[in-house]
Amino acid sequence: KQWYQRRVRASLGPPSPGSDSSVPTPYSNLASPMTPASTQENWPLSGIEVVMLESFEDGQYIGQTGYIRAVSGPISTVWLYEEEREFECQSYQMKPVVPKKQDKVVIITGNRRGNHGQLINIDNDDGIVKADKSLELRILKLDSLAKLSAHHM
Repeated sequence: KQWYQRRVRASLGPPSPGSDSSVPTPYSNLASPMTPASTQENWPLSGIEVVMLESFEDGQYIGQTGYIRAVSGPISTVWLYEEEREFECQSYQMKPVVPKKQDKVVIITGNRRGNHGQLINIDNDDGIVKADKSLELRILKLDSLAKLSAHHM
């Protein structure tokens, strides 16, 4: 297993300039690069667009989108657009909407967590973000970004 992990790390190559590939994301699992996300529980922030997963309310709202209105500890208050009402849920019951080019975004992991910007371009797994306050361009992993809801802006 150690040989495999070294081989996987070696095959990934060096990180993009300005990116931080060591930062955990809600789409990834630190235990294995092949394991899907949802094990990271500290990604929710107010204003993030989310998609409900089958683990929520017996799958009755699977695939519905909404946005996080508030976060209190492990509980997020989510407004579902289609239902036009709020639900309380936990991070494993939803996932952030992956942003597209020109979307307003928020950084959900690392030391810049909570900073806003605009996704101006996408290069493979990297997003080029123009920061709102400093207007700096930053190259970040797409899975460290989440789409901001228009209802939150």
